[in-house]
Amino acid sequence: MKIVPYDSKYKEDFIEMNKAWIEDMFALEDEDLREMGNIEPCIEKGGQIFFALDDAGQAMACCMIAPREDGDWEIMKFAARGMYTGTGAGSACLKACIDYAKELDLEKIIIVSNRRCTHAVHLYRKFGFTEIPVDKEKFPFERADIAFELYLNK
Repeated sequence: MKIVPYDSKYKEDFIEMNKAWIEDMFALEDEDLREMGNIEPCIEKGGQIFFALDDAGQAMACCMIAPREDGDWEIMKFAARGMYTGTGAGSACLKACIDYAKELDLEKIIIVSNRRCTHAVHLYRKFGFTEIPVDKEKFPFERADIAFELYLNK
């Protein structure tokens, strides 16, 4: 497995993986479609998507970090193909996003999720994220019922 930054050849993988988990557990929301439809603008603003690739070069998992309009940086989309769940591919992508944030000398990163995403919530805690109140204006997703932040470079 290797971790690579965004390349447009992985755009459809990114969209497909994220749509799959969202539609499996919830419903796609307008904000999901907005985020998935604005990948390149997020990258142009300094954001990044990291992909875990298997030995054949197939995308196993992905994780996106991007600046928000309010100045915060957020892990915005995080997904793994079902067959790769539990392989460490998702963890490797999340770690790549955290390392990227540290390289940018960011103070903190945030993420919003849902308590039903037990594996993701466990992973966030494992990486040192701490729970914060969910601000529904800041996080407009219907499914958002838990949020986290991680202070960096301490």
